[in-house]
Amino acid sequence: MTYVEKTNTTFDKLIAGVTVPVMTKNVTVKAHDTVLKRGTVLALNNGKYEIVDAESETADVKVANAVLAEDVEQTGEEVIATVYTAGLFNPEAMAVKATGDTVLAHEEELRIAGIYLAQVL
Repeated sequence: MTYVEKTNTTFDKLIAGVTVPVMTKNVTVKAHDTVLKRGTVLALNNGKYEIVDAESETADVKVANAVLAEDVEQTGEEVIATVYTAGLFNPEAMAVKATGDTVLAHEEELRIAGIYLAQVL
């Protein structure tokens, strides 16, 4: 009788540790035209989440406060997805929308939300 089975799990190093408890929440993600990858930084805008965008005209889209916990396929419609609302994360495994934007530029906003950044060696 086998008690342990091997799985093909790969670690993407998104979660940098457990000294800060990881919290998740299911949220509505606005319709989008690309596949959103795990680790994408999101912002709440009018009750729905979308990719944080420092170049956006809307002030709400600039305030990062969640990290996508799973890949979200392109659907052209709103989807329910799981996000991290607290925890310790590796900024090198995270992503933002704009080319000139960086995760570290949103570090203070994320910290206020309970999301802390730390590099994984």
